[in-house]
Amino acid sequence: MSNIQRGASWLPIAVLTLASLMASAETKKQFHYTLGPHPNVNVFNQFGPVTVKPSDGTQVDVTATLHSDKVEVDATQRGNRLELRTHFLQKADSDQGKVDYEIRVPADTAISIRSATGTISVADLHADLLIEGDAAKIDVKRISDAHVHARSLNGPVNLEDIHNGHVEITSVSGPVTLNKVDGSLVTASTTSGKIVYRGDFSGGGDYAFTNHSGDIEVTLPAEASVDISAVSVSGAVDNDFPFQPTPHSPFPITQGKSLVGTSNSGSSSVRLRSFSGKIRVKKQ
Repeated sequence: MSNIQRGASWLPIAVLTLASLMASAETKKQFHYTLGPHPNVNVFNQFGPVTVKPSDGTQVDVTATLHSDKVEVDATQRGNRLELRTHFLQKADSDQGKVDYEIRVPADTAISIRSATGTISVADLHADLLIEGDAAKIDVKRISDAHVHARSLNGPVNLEDIHNGHVEITSVSGPVTLNKVDGSLVTASTTSGKIVYRGDFSGGGDYAFTNHSGDIEVTLPAEASVDISAVSVSGAVDNDFPFQPTPHSPFPITQGKSLVGTSNSGSSSVRLRSFSGKIRVKKQ
């Protein structure tokens, strides 16, 4: 048998051995806790996704997938609070230190999540959220009657179907997208990340979007009731929405640099501010 044939015969065995080693290094652990009304769940994870969804009952169910034996999960219940923390047993890289969390909680559970990388996904709850990520993608959907605070360095932040909320988003360079988000207070602030809002600014709330060099893009329907002001110091303001002029402006109006107007009764206040980015207001 030639050397090439011998090498070919060993290849399938090597592939199977590697797959077996990878599978054996991955471990699933499950935790189950019964907490009282309005519980708190805190998650601290360095590498890997965290997914939170509502449970069918009153129990908190956790599935943690560990990608190596260099990490473990410390799960601690103190009264009505549950803490899940990734603990490094020895030095590990981002692959070896990866832990995937899948968590199901009662819908009234307050959630706090801190993760450097991976996707942080929370959906279908009606309790307060605090989410912090470095490069992690933050994805929050279908949250009502709650405070939603999200902080990111350069990961994208996406919020969708957030109603009657108190929303505060801060990011350094990551993009922020708000789709059908309304409430008494909705703010988004970035340094260079783009801010996109699609919705009707309902709720009679205070909406403020600010950044230094990123663009701000707002798309709203004809029935939106807003009192809007927009200014870009050294950038541009582009508008194709038929606002009614406002008699008193908070700053001098400069064509192509600023905008002040109202739509319908102007029940919600909308403030758009950028230093050098472009602000664009569009009709849906």
